[in-house]
Amino acid sequence: MKPRNRVMGVTLGLALCFTIVSCRLIWIQLVNQESYRAEAIRSHTRGEAVPAQRGSILDVSGRVLAQSMPWIEVRLDGKLLAEEPRELPMLASLLGVSAEWLKGQADPENRYQKIAEGISVETEAKIRANKLRSVRLERKTIRNYPNGSETAQILGYVNLQEMNLAGIEKPLAVEVGEAGVEKSMDRYLRGVAGERRIIHDAIRREIPYFRLSDRPARDGYHVVLTVDQGIQHVVEREADALVEKYQPESVQIVVLRPSTGEVLGMTSRPTFDPNQRKTFEAGAVKDRPIADIYEPGSTFKIVTVAAGLNEGVVDLDSTFFCENGEMFYGGSSLKDHEAYGMLSLREIVAKSSNIGTAKVAIQLGEEKVYEYARLFGFGQKTQKGEGILPGEEGGLLRPTKKWSKLSITRIPMGYEVAATNLQMALAYGAIANGGKRMEPRIIKAVVDRDNRVVLQFLPKVVCQAIKPEAAAKMVEALRGVVSDQGTAEGAQVPGYEVAGKTGTAKKVVQGDYAKDKYRSSFIGFLPADKPEFLVSILVDEPKGKVYYGGLVAGPAFKNIATQVAEQLHLNREAVVARRGN
Repeated sequence: MKPRNRVMGVTLGLALCFTIVSCRLIWIQLVNQESYRAEAIRSHTRGEAVPAQRGSILDVSGRVLAQSMPWIEVRLDGKLLAEEPRELPMLASLLGVSAEWLKGQADPENRYQKIAEGISVETEAKIRANKLRSVRLERKTIRNYPNGSETAQILGYVNLQEMNLAGIEKPLAVEVGEAGVEKSMDRYLRGVAGERRIIHDAIRREIPYFRLSDRPARDGYHVVLTVDQGIQHVVEREADALVEKYQPESVQIVVLRPSTGEVLGMTSRPTFDPNQRKTFEAGAVKDRPIADIYEPGSTFKIVTVAAGLNEGVVDLDSTFFCENGEMFYGGSSLKDHEAYGMLSLREIVAKSSNIGTAKVAIQLGEEKVYEYARLFGFGQKTQKGEGILPGEEGGLLRPTKKWSKLSITRIPMGYEVAATNLQMALAYGAIANGGKRMEPRIIKAVVDRDNRVVLQFLPKVVCQAIKPEAAAKMVEALRGVVSDQGTAEGAQVPGYEVAGKTGTAKKVVQGDYAKDKYRSSFIGFLPADKPEFLVSILVDEPKGKVYYGGLVAGPAFKNIATQVAEQLHLNREAVVARRGN
């Protein structure tokens, strides 16, 4: 090849290379500039999550029942400590431990070993001020329940869950509600995490001059309960006393305000301490007053009697022959605990006659008994919408087409049906509230950090179960139960008129009713003429010779009601004066 041709070839080759490079630069700088710019920013930008603080759960007066607190862990780098031995006595002094112990913890092969946790904010500040290279502090939050096991089943508990957020490299550990109010109100309590965008250099050091704007976290809202901590303490203490005295399988207590459906206190045994996650069992977490169903026995008799009064089929002075203690119906025997002859309806309630109640039900008919059982809330969940406690059961109330010949005599006395303690309490609350059945309320409001109301839960009437006149007559009949002529003389509260009903139901064991296993209960309210609160107590399988509801649960009601009346500042003199008029 001639030299001239060789030069021309090289020149054209170089020209072609420059042309390709130029086209590529034009493509990058002009055509696809934004894409490459975004990629450059992305490679030098990292996102850090700004955690939101979980809101607190408060009682009706604003007292803290659950809160998130700072939790600081101290981790030791054994390798760096070996390089900086002078830090050993300084760190030991700050942590309040011996230098020998700390030296024993140091392991050059085990870097960032946890040596302390839960240190105070003051200690944290001192460690940081001394700029100890061998120490790393990790700041977290921990959910704290100041009252331990009190209110535990209502509050529930939280677990830490790692969540991946868009644009954030590291997952964020978030407290998530797993039971109780912590679970049902999680969306309000949790808050919204924020974000910090950081521009860094090639070795990932932040360049403050180019710091991007932060999106601050929105801390969680506070949830205010209807529960009163003082009343809750009373019911917790009485539950423990019942366990100690009778060694039952379980205990349930509900205190509510009939006029609003507000739960003022609620507990059950066994229970747990949400601060001690490693020690409690799943069964103890269950909120039994809403989750356990049982055959209520005689406390269910109010349904039939109230239905009869509301329909005008009977009056309090209507009399029934109670067959001297035993009646045969549908080929089976129905017995009373005593051989009663003629009893008025008020006496049937006071003495808890099975036969008398069955005869009222027969007069009403199956459809009416079923209709009023539904009106009083049986066979259905009591809670609807937001602000509910998770895990509620609806109970059991079979339609009349599934009743047997005996059902009309067994259902009125609280068998062949199943209910929760909360359902029973609300049914009695309807009688105390002039026949109006209320929806239960456990959440009063959701408020922000400045105590401004975000969401409020107001009282809600579910239905008018019976007319006010029938409810007043029912209250009068229930007052006779808590008298020296009734089954709950031990439930009397000095200075107040009490209305209530006992229940002593046999338990089913292996498909048959056991002869020596019972559920003992009492549900009552006061003052009877203008009820301020109601207490429902259930003791499952009390041990010993005493098992009647009036003897087991009646005195417990007296203890609770006396103290709750004081907590609510009820005026005994006004009650006595009202009774005198």
